[in-house]
Amino acid sequence: MTTNTRNKKATTAVTVVAGIKSVIFGDYKMMESSLTASPQFTQEVMQDVAQVIVLEANRVIRTLSLPKPADRTAVESVLESLKAIADSTCPELAKTLNIRLVAIRNNIQVNQVGV
Repeated sequence: MTTNTRNKKATTAVTVVAGIKSVIFGDYKMMESSLTASPQFTQEVMQDVAQVIVLEANRVIRTLSLPKPADRTAVESVLESLKAIADSTCPELAKTLNIRLVAIRNNIQVNQVGV
């Protein structure tokens, strides 16, 4: 793998994670400023975070079945980043992402992630 290819993969992974963080934290800051932090509010934010992570994970997983599939290393990298975010916000989703990662590493067909 050339250095240029590695840089492209790293840039793609960073871009995806930055997009997720901006959506998550942008929505969170907007809601935080207009609402008080109640248990229900916190739960709603965590559900939103989980939905964003699931949507991004499914987009990345779908790239494996394109006519010109994405590189497995890049997909693994993005899923690892999503899993790192999910570890602190929604542990059950993190376990599911970990299962998908193991399957991809073992060249097993991977299904979409559900909430």
